[in-house]
Amino acid sequence: MMMKLTDPDYDEFEDEFFEHLSLEGSDLSGRTFLDCHFKACRFSDCRFTGSTFRNCRFENCELTLIKVPNAGFSNTEFSSCRLQGVNFSESNTYLFYSDFTDCDIRHCFFSNMDLSKKTFARTRFQDSEFFKTDLRETDFTETDFRETSFSDCNLCKSDFSRARGYSIHPEQNKLKGAVFTYPDVVALLAPLGIVIKDLD
Repeated sequence: MMMKLTDPDYDEFEDEFFEHLSLEGSDLSGRTFLDCHFKACRFSDCRFTGSTFRNCRFENCELTLIKVPNAGFSNTEFSSCRLQGVNFSESNTYLFYSDFTDCDIRHCFFSNMDLSKKTFARTRFQDSEFFKTDLRETDFTETDFRETSFSDCNLCKSDFSRARGYSIHPEQNKLKGAVFTYPDVVALLAPLGIVIKDLD
């Protein structure tokens, strides 16, 4: 199956199960994957230019430094995956309908995208950025943020219940109806430069 994936004569795969494949540095551009499941596969430094993933699932996969210019991820799920150094803003944002659960996302960039009603539950972010992104009603429950910024984003009605470490400037993002839990919600006041005193 690995030979078919890297063979340019095979450009469409449907209802396939791929497991324990090591495809570091492969060019998988222009492929179409329909209803496929990738489990414990390594895609580091792979190129997915113009590829389409529809109704696919990535489970426990390594996706470090993948290139995704004009790639489409429609109804695609990433579960327990490691994604590092990926600029998702280069993907086909009109075909980006993806959910991330229990993932490790580092040095990734999301800009000018519609991620409303998507899921990032129980995910660990580090040194990533959301810029001018629609995140309305997005599920960030139990997510851990480290050095991750939100700039000019719509976070209305998004759910940050039991999320940790976020740094969100209330004057630079829309937050109406967003859900936060104590004590981490106090971090929203940090950019305002105010002092919070404990009277107990």
